[in-house]
Amino acid sequence: MKISLTPMNDESFSKYQNIMIPAYANENVQSGRWDKSGALERSKNECFNLLPEGLKSKNNYLFDVIENTSGDHAGYIWVKVEDQASSKSAFIYDVGIYENYRRKGYAKSALHLIEKVVAEQGVTSIGLHVFNQNTGAQYLYNSIGYQMVSHNMRKIIKP
Repeated sequence: MKISLTPMNDESFSKYQNIMIPAYANENVQSGRWDKSGALERSKNECFNLLPEGLKSKNNYLFDVIENTSGDHAGYIWVKVEDQASSKSAFIYDVGIYENYRRKGYAKSALHLIEKVVAEQGVTSIGLHVFNQNTGAQYLYNSIGYQMVSHNMRKIIKP
């Protein structure tokens, strides 16, 4: 395996937030879900609501994706484990591979590794969200066994 997952520390979490918050705002603007005005603030608020205690937020696991040969940070992945009435499930909130490591199998490897992490906690299913415009991610997820479970649709109403 080319990579390993290392729990984020405070420094890498701060760097991650500086990447993730504007990227999430941008994805929501591009998808048409949010107006550009206020998107960054909305993204910050959603991040805080999901991670109210930062790295110590209960049942949330944030990892740096580490390239094993060089020890470089190649990306990140964030997953939350949720207890259901009869089973445990997990949800991947974010996965990202830095530009110079893309298209080399790092995302696929990170997703396989995170499955092992959550399986050790008794998780029996894992989900994620992908924006419609992110066809590359959709292809990746389909290629490793993720299946579509719903579609959100919208229509712009003109006054």
